[in-house]
Amino acid sequence: MNVATAELAFSLSILALVRPASADVLYSNTGIFATDDAGQVIAFSLAAPSIVTLRTWSFAGGTNASSEVIAAGGFAPVLSLFQGTGGSAALLLFDFGGTTPNNCGPRGIDASNTGFCLDAYLSGSFSPGAYFAVLTEDDNTPNGPTFGDGFVEDGMGNFTSGPSGPFWLNSGTGFQRNGSWAVDITTAPLTAVPEPSSIVLLASLTCLLVKWSRRKPGA
Repeated sequence: MNVATAELAFSLSILALVRPASADVLYSNTGIFATDDAGQVIAFSLAAPSIVTLRTWSFAGGTNASSEVIAAGGFAPVLSLFQGTGGSAALLLFDFGGTTPNNCGPRGIDASNTGFCLDAYLSGSFSPGAYFAVLTEDDNTPNGPTFGDGFVEDGMGNFTSGPSGPFWLNSGTGFQRNGSWAVDITTAPLTAVPEPSSIVLLASLTCLLVKWSRRKPGA
């Protein structure tokens, strides 16, 4: 996917970090995807070294950084974090949620429906510069190490092919979800300690790199 296509495929929100030395909410918003291959780009910049936390709420529900109560029922999300701008921006981390109650971490459990904890969560310390996060649906993961490489399900429309329409979660007997999303991006002083293990985040990126390396030429 080239940069021009990316700008058409994703809506863009530009944000700037104003007070990096104190806890701050960079972004707290909700929306609705119309198709499985939709995406949301959220750009921000850091003026000083900071700990940044990105998380979704719409799979299991909860109260976001804007004190808004989010209902459960949204699709299983993926959050991908890039550094830089345009198509050459480098993929740093991605996360597509936990799997079972034993691997939830800070994620909530959708106890009323699936019993899974598939909201996405990323947290780490980052140097000053330009960044952006991309929200997509599960299976629509980055297609390479830069934003310009696009995403696996670009242009595939409703790729989940559920019996009742899009946003079908293919897990167990299957679960019908909806297109709702909710994302928070917050920052904290660098002296704070991020919640998740950096080893888990590194492992997720390593799995994706292995997937890329095994892909046949021209696939």
